[in-house]
Amino acid sequence: MKKTLAKALLASLSASFLIGCTDANIENLSSTDDASIVITTDVNTDSNNSSSKDASDNSSDASSIDASDDLVDDESTALISSSEGYLAACDLFEELFNDPSIEVDDSKLQTLKNGVSDIDNSKFIGTWNRTYVAMGVDGYVEIEEVSKSTCLVNGSFDHYGNLGDIDNITGYYLSENTMFAVDEEFDAVYLFKISGESMEIAQRGFGCMGGGVSANGTYVTTEPEYINEHDIEFAFTEDELAAINKLLSDNGLDYEEYFETPILYGIFETSIGDAVFGDGTTMSGRWFTSVAPHGITRNLNLFISDDGNIYLESGWNASDETEFYTTDENAVSMPSAVETEG
Repeated sequence: MKKTLAKALLASLSASFLIGCTDANIENLSSTDDASIVITTDVNTDSNNSSSKDASDNSSDASSIDASDDLVDDESTALISSSEGYLAACDLFEELFNDPSIEVDDSKLQTLKNGVSDIDNSKFIGTWNRTYVAMGVDGYVEIEEVSKSTCLVNGSFDHYGNLGDIDNITGYYLSENTMFAVDEEFDAVYLFKISGESMEIAQRGFGCMGGGVSANGTYVTTEPEYINEHDIEFAFTEDELAAINKLLSDNGLDYEEYFETPILYGIFETSIGDAVFGDGTTMSGRWFTSVAPHGITRNLNLFISDDGNIYLESGWNASDETEFYTTDENAVSMPSAVETEG
């Protein structure tokens, strides 16, 4: 750019010189032997002053052009550097989001921060609930605006009774649909991406988590949908539910605590198989088991025989003691399962 401006300046100076020669007297243009061409110009104080002034002006213009050129170069360099930093951050974000095996070290974290943008992003602000998961692994995040480029992130996450959290960490906007948050205390990075009405979170590093807990998943600002919320109505008939309710209430027990909560907040499985009693008697029917690995609820072991009898065992992880309830007057303990069909 400087070379181009320099050429333009020289051209301007040459033109000025030629214009100053238009009043020249041209003599001896004949073809005589001693003919020579003499170009004379009027030289006086005014013309000298004018020439001096023109030279001064031209010098000033050249200095101005050089300064302006330097300024443009600095601004262009800064713009290019900023654009390159932003593109590098966006590319790295996608790599980290799609590949959980990539470790986020200090250099990668700096690359992400080089792309932070002032976008005044309101899309992320609010409370987001984890959706399309079982009730035992629910979670939420709260995002509050701090500035045009940053926000404050808090959250709590469950894994069948084992809890983890995000506590007052800073989030940084990359675009209107992407951001990341850094937990410097627990050495973790959280990547956020909005698509339509939902937001995906990808956690890199353990953070303040443990025992299967993480922030990974899909989140919505509306009521979440749980994949197991209809398990009870799918697994049991209305008559069976009524019989279970009566069995528990007859023993002074809470239906929700001993039956609904273990199924909805534990790992619930069903199977078809035989029950074997202590005396060797067998009985066919269906088995229902639910276990909370970290003990948030009671564990449930339930067998319903083909003839309608109910055998229910309930207990906690922390104790070997279990409670047994049945509609079979002849049974004194929970039968064992012999699974014959999945």
